Amino acid sequence: MNLPTAPLSRTARRLALAALLAGLSACVAFERAPVAELRCDPDLAGAWTVKAGNGLKKTAHVDARCHTDDWPGMSDKPVALDLTGFVIGQDRYLALTPVQAQLAMGADPGALTEGLPKDAVFLVLYRLGPDGRLQAWLPDSKRALDAIARGELDGRRLKEQFALIQGTPEQLRDTLAQRLNLLYDTDRQAMVFERAKAARQDSP
Repeated sequence: MNLPTAPLSRTARRLALAALLAGLSACVAFERAPVAELRCDPDLAGAWTVKAGNGLKKTAHVDARCHTDDWPGMSDKPVALDLTGFVIGQDRYLALTPVQAQLAMGADPGALTEGLPKDAVFLVLYRLGPDGRLQAWLPDSKRALDAIARGELDGRRLKEQFALIQGTPEQLRDTLAQRLNLLYDTDRQAMVFERAKAARQDSP
């Protein structure tokens, strides 16, 4: 027996987006950005569609300055973000301040800022494929904390499952370039963003 599908409730929408944006709750912060200046990646410009659970789709529009006014945040209202970052080798990163990360995941004020250095950032690793799709990963907090405990990463635990990676910008760049696997599990499923298709216009 097929039951009618009810519209997604506010709770269902939030849960779907939580699954989509769960990476920002990975709770791995970096003491500072690994570069002196964050830059706009021109390849980010355009409209991107990301799919969440229950068939929910969200589209974000990024302008030529890497600014978006409609990032699909966890609240019912879209979030304005500046999506700047840097490149190391073949990998690209977005660097979000703790306040930006809180906005993106709808966290309570202070949830991602308490105990962090003033210049701390959250880093989103992303790669653009030849098909135009963007895959993104967030650091794995357990993986990072285990590496800190083994002495393979400089850092400390801030609270349960919350790691702070420490070092100079050069040390952080070396970590990302040479020991990426201590932080990111790129073998697991990524968040996938696809170029949004332009609306079809009927011929006159």
